[in-house]
Amino acid sequence: MSEGNASGGVLYIAEKGSIAMMKVEGNGVRNLAEGFDKWIDHLVATPNVGCVIIDLAECTYMDSTFMGMLVKLARLLMKRCKLLIANAQPLHHELLDGIGVMKGWEYVEQPVACDSWSELCDAISGKLNERLVVEVHQQLIDWDERNKKFIPFVNLALAELNDKKNDADDDEDDD
Repeated sequence: MSEGNASGGVLYIAEKGSIAMMKVEGNGVRNLAEGFDKWIDHLVATPNVGCVIIDLAECTYMDSTFMGMLVKLARLLMKRCKLLIANAQPLHHELLDGIGVMKGWEYVEQPVACDSWSELCDAISGKLNERLVVEVHQQLIDWDERNKKFIPFVNLALAELNDKKNDADDDEDDD
């Protein structure tokens, strides 16, 4: 699966009582992962969250990194929260069902209304966190055997990250 164009995506979040909501506008892509990850950390640390809704009504595309973030959220919260994907289009169903992301999630068709959306992050200014991208692809592999196709990517990316770390360590030793 192609990782697509990193531009054009924005994540908005809101909370209403025990309901946490995210609205995806444009492309759900890898440059949003770091902001998405921080929101997941917030949800995990907030004991009164009982339902998480991800609204895809305005989402035009999702890459495997974004879907891996959905898996991470489900893995951490599915035992204590109701997890809902709202307003998924046929393409979303094809992508999410095709790599097993929906384990722990339910589809719903309902408006997700809130007066107080806050921008979490956008793909233009969001920086690429390579280690997080590798981590969520590993979670996709662990989540569903259909995702073994990501193994070469994960192995190659881990090798590149380790090479970068070794180069940085070597540079420090030279100082």
